[in-house]
Amino acid sequence: MANTDNDVLLQESMLGTAVSKTAGVQVAVDKNLPIPFPQSIHYELYKNHIELHVESSTYKSLCTYLERNLPNNDIAKTEKRGFCEYAYVLSRRVDGWRNIVELGNAIIELRNIVEPVLMQYCQQVAENIELAKALGDYYEEQEAALPFHINVIDELHANENAHTRILTHLLKYKEDGKHVILSSFLKQLPTFNVDTFDIEKSKVYFNRDNIDGLIEKDGEYAVIIENKIHWAVDQDKQIERYVNTEIERGIPSDNIWVIYLTRDGRKKVEGYSLTEKTKEILGDRFLEMDYYHNILPWLKETVLPNCRVREEWLESAIKQYIDHLEGLFDIRDSRKGFRKKVLSQIANSIGCTKEMSRGEVYAKLNAYLHTLGELQNIVSNSMESMIKPVIERLQNTTLEVLDDLCPEEEIGFYNGIHNGFFQVFFKKWTTKVHFEWIPLNEKRLLSGIEYTLVLHVEQNDIQERFKQVLCDSLLMTKATEVGLERDSKDNRVFYKTVISSKRSISDMTHEELADFLREVYKDVENIQVFVSEYILNK
Repeated sequence: MANTDNDVLLQESMLGTAVSKTAGVQVAVDKNLPIPFPQSIHYELYKNHIELHVESSTYKSLCTYLERNLPNNDIAKTEKRGFCEYAYVLSRRVDGWRNIVELGNAIIELRNIVEPVLMQYCQQVAENIELAKALGDYYEEQEAALPFHINVIDELHANENAHTRILTHLLKYKEDGKHVILSSFLKQLPTFNVDTFDIEKSKVYFNRDNIDGLIEKDGEYAVIIENKIHWAVDQDKQIERYVNTEIERGIPSDNIWVIYLTRDGRKKVEGYSLTEKTKEILGDRFLEMDYYHNILPWLKETVLPNCRVREEWLESAIKQYIDHLEGLFDIRDSRKGFRKKVLSQIANSIGCTKEMSRGEVYAKLNAYLHTLGELQNIVSNSMESMIKPVIERLQNTTLEVLDDLCPEEEIGFYNGIHNGFFQVFFKKWTTKVHFEWIPLNEKRLLSGIEYTLVLHVEQNDIQERFKQVLCDSLLMTKATEVGLERDSKDNRVFYKTVISSKRSISDMTHEELADFLREVYKDVENIQVFVSEYILNK
């Protein structure tokens, strides 16, 4: 049974906060509390009882605080609920569906117990925010006192492609005709036997057929490197497509390895990228490696010590790269004293003493780590509330503009802004062909002044059709007329437009955004006609 409009109005007038109009009754906590709690923390009518529910696993410290500080008696008590992290239940039953006033009074009764404790929690959070601010100031003060340090790679803000270029370039190095670095790299792979293949005749590629890194001996073996050091999002059937590409090239399926290379091992491959079919093909030849536990130690312990003295440029490059990776993980030797000072300041600020055991200090630090996590959640929720309307406005204005530019076409969206992209597609197309804003993340939405739109193709057979356009001079002329360009390096046609603006998307007025999007999408109708007629209908 759902709330009617009148029910919602009555409850909201009684409670002074939002009430859900979905099936069931959910009521937000007091909006006047100092912290904006998310929707996952609410009062709910559950089986004729009013309860406080915390349904987000990210608020474990709040759950612990409530469990310790809310009373357990005949009026209300903590109870276990399988569908939420924490539940605090008003004991008396409520006939909420028939008596809206009784329901409102029950919620008020529970709120009178809960919200003073929530207020205490907010005050504790405020104190922790002040502590975090003081520690942040101390951190900046100590960091400013560090000796000057510069790393060229740091300053260039290397992305996944840059890291792959560096790695593949190192793997190409030969000493007296031998792939010494490549050989040492392959020896790290537990299921790869270096003696089985002719490593010296192997080739190393960067971004061949959209594969980040590729080590290959024609007709014999292939090692695919998929680089996710900066948490790049997995694509649909990505690993499957790469494996199929190598099989089509004549590599036996039993001689294909895939290295899923992440920053520190925390990112795991998605099932929609490494499909069950591909898992069966690869077996133990799908290898998870990361920069922190594998690449960095290999560079420091194997590659650098074995550089010949005369290879000064190689040695210099490796040292710079090692230093960059250590900076990425904040483990540079030059910062050891700095880290020790900051840790000591944190320990003292949260009440750690010399008399405490290691276990007690660990418990204090762990509790503070949880507190920082919840502070981060609070900030994230506030940022989310800022981002959501901007995304909705972008989507709605895009529909408005494309409805004018392409009135006969039905438009769909895939919102991947949390992962740095936003897709716009024609519903009569496959979703494997779409227009994509890259990168388009939250920061760029709120502060960017340059935006990029590309035509993105995620399916091999369709990619081949785009390549075939190059072979037909008449078709190539038509492609050029609609805005597609020739890419001689990858032997294909593609579309990319970069539009600058004076203000970010979030700061534009509706009229400014509409004008901006008309400029962004000015080629879309003609490209849609071309792709529909010559690519997808072939």
